[in-house]
Amino acid sequence: MPKRLPLQGDTATTSKRFRSAIGESIEEFLCPITQAIPLEPVLAEDGKVYDRDAIDSWLKQHKRSPATNLPIGTKLVAATQVKNMIEKMVKSGALSEEQVGPWKQRIREQEEIEKLREAAERGNSEASLKLGNIHLFGKNGLPADFAKAFSFYFTAAQAGNASGMGHVASAYLHGRGVAMNHAQALRWSGAATAAGKGTGMRILSQFYRDGLCGMPIDKEQAFVLHAKACELGACNSAGLCELAVMYEVGNGTPIDMEKAAATMRKAIEHDKPTEAVQRARVWLAARGL
Repeated sequence: MPKRLPLQGDTATTSKRFRSAIGESIEEFLCPITQAIPLEPVLAEDGKVYDRDAIDSWLKQHKRSPATNLPIGTKLVAATQVKNMIEKMVKSGALSEEQVGPWKQRIREQEEIEKLREAAERGNSEASLKLGNIHLFGKNGLPADFAKAFSFYFTAAQAGNASGMGHVASAYLHGRGVAMNHAQALRWSGAATAAGKGTGMRILSQFYRDGLCGMPIDKEQAFVLHAKACELGACNSAGLCELAVMYEVGNGTPIDMEKAAATMRKAIEHDKPTEAVQRARVWLAARGL
């Protein structure tokens, strides 16, 4: 008796079941921390599979498993078979865009980072600067890492990148990613200022304002530098609020309430950080503006 050929309806039903099975299977591989498909799956000591970056960040701050809440060590083992299986499941086309969209985005981000690293190794200071920004703010799927950010900024600065100089000065001033060193902060902020960068001006302004590192206190020079930094877009809402107060109290400049109010409004428009925006709103409201 001849074998019955599958009907179109049978094929559609089978395909639907296949997609459903694949969709349910991928749920087993979701990282317990990110609830997303891991880009670099690793097996932790609690027997669970995590995304490497996510569990690395977790283990730096916790000693218990994010999945079981039991004590956990720091040993991680690359889950190569899981990674291969995930890639096959994604390429099968059986998963929804909702499931694989974030994973594909991270692949693109990883490829972008790899290109930047290759360019940085060839001496491209702009690539080093971008990598510094990525690590400083925790972009492209990477956690924030001040030490790595400083390393890339320093490489950019040494190559003559003025923006990199400004970031290096800020890191030395605040001890972010490197040991605090006011002398180095003064050196690099001066270099960035000479190159016309607002980031350098903003930091150099603090040296004149507070007399840091043996600098003479010069309120007028501090105001000029800070105002120029804001004009160049190097100040966030907090920096703009500080400039507004300078206008309000006549710190290094004649008192000018109109400019103070206008600068507070700019702080609100800048919209970060939130506490500075709120401070500007309260200042204006208290004066009926």
